[in-house]
Amino acid sequence: MTFAAVVVIAGLAGGDGAEVPATPGVGPIATKNAELPPTEGVEATPPSFGPPPKLDLGSMGESEIALAARQSMGVDLRYMRRADTTARLKRNPLYGTGTMRPTSCRAPRPSTRPGDMLNYLNAVTGCLDRAWAGKFSQAGAVFLQPRRVYWSRPGRGPCGTYPNPRFAAYYCPSNRGMYIGLTHLVQQTGRTDPAANHVPYLAVLAHEYGHHVQTMAGIGGAWWWEVSNRSKAAQDAHSRRNELQAQCLAGVFIRTVRNPLGVTGSRWNDVLRMEYGRGDDQGGGGPRDHGTGDHYAGWLHQGWKYARIGYCNTWVVPASQVS
Repeated sequence: MTFAAVVVIAGLAGGDGAEVPATPGVGPIATKNAELPPTEGVEATPPSFGPPPKLDLGSMGESEIALAARQSMGVDLRYMRRADTTARLKRNPLYGTGTMRPTSCRAPRPSTRPGDMLNYLNAVTGCLDRAWAGKFSQAGAVFLQPRRVYWSRPGRGPCGTYPNPRFAAYYCPSNRGMYIGLTHLVQQTGRTDPAANHVPYLAVLAHEYGHHVQTMAGIGGAWWWEVSNRSKAAQDAHSRRNELQAQCLAGVFIRTVRNPLGVTGSRWNDVLRMEYGRGDDQGGGGPRDHGTGDHYAGWLHQGWKYARIGYCNTWVVPASQVS
């Protein structure tokens, strides 16, 4: 994740008791360009780490969290006091909503033609809207759909200009916008033929949508609030937890559409290899703000394996699992 500047959140002057919408800085939350790992000596299957079967959700158990959320319908989780940030991260009501059930989803197969890619992205985004709206409803929380900025010509938004040579796609918290270039995405995603394997593009889309889920759940604002005045190392550490959680949330959704969208084992393995190549340790000398290749692929597979949002709680696991 790259933030152009540290932005003081409006309302902080009101003190810890002030209730304000907590949002990160103006910079985009990005999916890195794909860098495929060498084929020799690389294990595509991610490590078998993961949170324990029963996560420590604090003073309330999983069912109690969901019950408490339902009793307070329509809570906008983006609004919080500074004292609430840890709870938003570690004991978020979404974690208590259990398994995401299979999602009905129909989408045309994309191709390198911009129109075909647009139809694919719009169709799958509609499936994402339904799946995540259901989870927020289950948690008793407000959910607003993201804005779709699927562009074919360069432009500018609240988070800067696009295309950006560093980003295959990005999410802008300022306007809840998902920015994806219809041809730029193919160029930056290992040039995988979308007609032959659309799942890498599904993974990019689901990851950016995961950042939208984090924003609506208050997680996006909470983590930045916690480290905005701390060191770059502390910010990078929280950024890794944030990015790896978005990976896991993407895996949760993809698992629910594996049958209607034809996510076969071989296609999934190809995606894991590609996600491994996006790791901070694969590019050589770049920022350490997304996680190692093992963890970038591993948390995506974590969501796929369990399809439970509570198992995407990267904020309670040891630092060794989000390195």
